Parts: sequence; C-alpha cells; structure tokens
Amino acid sequence: MTWWLVLTIRWIWSAEARAGSLVDTSFDIGKGADGLVEQVLEMPDGKVLICGNFTTFNEENRSYVARLNSNGSVDLSFEAHPNYWVRHMSVQKDGKIVIGGYFETVNDVPRGLIARLNADGSLDRTFNPGTGATNIIAGGIDGNMTPFVFWTEIQEDGKILITGNFRDYNGESSTGLARLNPDGTRDETFKMGWGLDSWGRVIKLASNGQIYIGGWFGNLSGNNANRLARLNADGTFDNTFQPYFGDSTAVYSVVELANGQVIAAGHSKYDTNDFKEVVRLNHDGSVDPSWKGSTNEKTESLLLLKNDELLLGGYFSELDSQPRVGVGRLNADGTLDDKFFALVDNFVWTVASGQNEKIYISGGFTSVDGVPRSGVARLVLPETTGPISTPKPTAPTLVHARVEDNKFRLSLTTQPGLTYTLESAQNPAGPWTPLTSIRPLETSLDFEDPSLTTNRLYRVQVQ
Repeated sequence: MTWWLVLTIRWIWSAEARAGSLVDTSFDIGKGADGLVEQVLEMPDGKVLICGNFTTFNEENRSYVARLNSNGSVDLSFEAHPNYWVRHMSVQKDGKIVIGGYFETVNDVPRGLIARLNADGSLDRTFNPGTGATNIIAGGIDGNMTPFVFWTEIQEDGKILITGNFRDYNGESSTGLARLNPDGTRDETFKMGWGLDSWGRVIKLASNGQIYIGGWFGNLSGNNANRLARLNADGTFDNTFQPYFGDSTAVYSVVELANGQVIAAGHSKYDTNDFKEVVRLNHDGSVDPSWKGSTNEKTESLLLLKNDELLLGGYFSELDSQPRVGVGRLNADGTLDDKFFALVDNFVWTVASGQNEKIYISGGFTSVDGVPRSGVARLVLPETTGPISTPKPTAPTLVHARVEDNKFRLSLTTQPGLTYTLESAQNPAGPWTPLTSIRPLETSLDFEDPSLTTNRLYRVQVQ
C-alpha cells in the first residue's frame, strides 16, 4: 500500500496580519526564569518585582523572588532569601514588601509562610509573625498537604489581610483568613469568627472598605458562602451578598467595577449550568445576564483597564468563543476585543498593570509572539479603536509521518489557539474528508488515522 502526505496547508483566516508584535522588546529578560513566575508587580520607580517557584533568573541565582530593572535585567542590589516558593507579594506605601507562600525561613530566620522585606530585599525584623501560618484546613493543591499563604492584601491603614490553606496563625485559631497588625501580630479586632471551611485564594478590597474573599470554601464562620464572600470592614459577614458558583468550582480572581458590580473568575461556573469561568455579578451576588464574557478553562487573573475593559490571564484557549491562549481582552460588555492578540505558548498566571499603556504577564510560558520570554513579559496595549488586526500564524512544521501498527501517524509543530484538522482523500482534487480536529495548548500535536486504505493522501487544515 502507498500513502501520500500533502504538506500544503489550507488556511481559513478572516483577519489581516498585523505588523509587529505586542511584546515590548525594550524589556529584555534574557533567558528569564527557570520555573513558574506566579506574580509580577511594577514599582513606582519602574523596577519590577517577580515571585514564584524559580531559583534562577537569566542565569543569576535568585530564588523565589527577584527584582528586575526597567529594561528587564536582574537588579543585583536586591537580594531576598526565602527558602521556598513565594506565591504572592504586596507592596506597602513605604516600599516594604509583604510576601506569602510555602517558605518557612527568610535569610535563615524562621518566618512561617509570611514575612516582610525591606526595599533592598533584606528581612524586616520589625514584622514578626511568631510561628506564622500553620496546619492545613483541607487537602491542598495536587494533593500537597503542606499549609500555604496564597494571597496578601494591604489596607490603607497598613493592616495586612492574608488567606490560604492554614488553620492557625501564631498558635491561635484563624482558619484560612487573618488580618495582621503592621508588626505581624494578629488583629484581634477583626471579627470574622472561626473562618473558612476550606482554603482561600484571593482577597480584594472594595472602594467602600468592604472585603471580597474568594477560594474553594462553601462556608464562612457558619454562613453560607459559596466560593465568594463579602465582609464588612470589621470582618463581619455581609449577608446581602449571596453568589453561588457550585460545588466543584473555585474563585481565583475578583475585580470591582465603578458601579459596585464585581467580575469574578476562576474554575468557576456560576450555578449548575453555566461553565463560563468568568461572570459579572450584581451587588447582591446574582449573575448579570447582560454581560457576555466567557472563557473555556481556568481563568487565573483579571485586570481592569480603562472604560471597564478587562484583561484576563489563565489556562484557556478560547475567550468569548474565539481562539485566545492564556491572555486576552474583553470589551466592557464582555465581548472579545479583537485588537488585542498575543500568541503565548503556555498558560498565563498573572496580568498586571504597568506605566505608559503597558502591561505585564507572568506564568509558565516560554515565548510570546515567537519572542523568547520565559516566565514574564511586558506588552504594549494596542488602541481600542481602528481596524481589526490579528496576527496570521506561520505554517506548522512536519516532525515525522510514518505507519506504525497499521496506523498512519503524523506529528507537527503548532501554535496554541489554532485548530488543526487532518483530512484525507483518494486524489489531490478531492473530495477531502475531515478525520479529526485538535486545538492544542502546547506547541506540538500528534494525529493518528487507524483506517488505512491504498493511495490515501493527507493534508492539514489550519483555522
């Protein structure tokens, strides 16, 4: 038998190719991080803080937290030494940095999952959490049974809110949530009760002083609180806010709109039918059905832009039912903004604001728009007006084509976010029959045709 592979690629592509890339090449990180960059924050002076689960950055020894210069190079004057993964950072008005995560020491000084750094990265010993956050509430991420602090949030008065998978703070019961005084002691005036029944993931301060907390929980101090709750400024439960996301979900990110509505995202269908992963909620927690936003997979991060536009980062490959891998932008009504298109080769964990209409993304990717960017990149936000412009992808490259076990196998390099369809025919004029379609999240895919016949030709359609 004879099989033929037709390597011409049939494009179905409706938009014009744009000139250039969204990547800001003046922010050059070299080889970047050797692991996950979980968060990125731009400082007022233009320098950039990053944290995550990495040990080097551009071949410089920088474990779990680092500071970059405005051009992307490592700031060698900043040295911090947590002994393990830093999951979140917040910067105080005085430039000191609160960090939370899995670490147990900083600069060899005991710090139970929470610490504060001076502006140069050295440990601020005036912040003393005692034994810190200890003991888990429930099984952690991927079966990890180690407690962690997932989020830190600094109030205007300097007090610090933390959430995560911990049951106690400095020996006192504080399940999943605590407010700390500026010296690291637990704020006993925070009247939240006993806390969460599972771990928290995100805290956001509302403009009126109230507090949003999201995560995996279903109950907060005896109150029904399905994955998202709102607290009053003193920590008491606000029972006028009653969202419901379902039992197999979690809220990872929250932003508040000027009109008091909130957008919540995560692995978070809203009720039992709607797997949107991102929703807009009214002030009482009910879903706003007029908002059209949706993603098809976990949404890790939200950033509110001007005019209520929204930047999203996550594991998704579709945004508003259109191909977008890891990052995309929605208009105020939740529809896709076609002007923003960045080709990211893996998931985006955080989207963050920068100066001069620029934004940062961080995560597990290694390239953006074909430009090497391992873990973190700075992008230029395109204007929201003007002609729709989307980058046209390059043709896939054949890795191998062969027959094994009486099956035809084909491997290609690919670009995430596009749909690849293997088709077959008996002659080049067709008709061509679709065999299988795949929209990969990685940069390669494998096709297989178990139904071999003589003189069969194959081609790949890219959409």
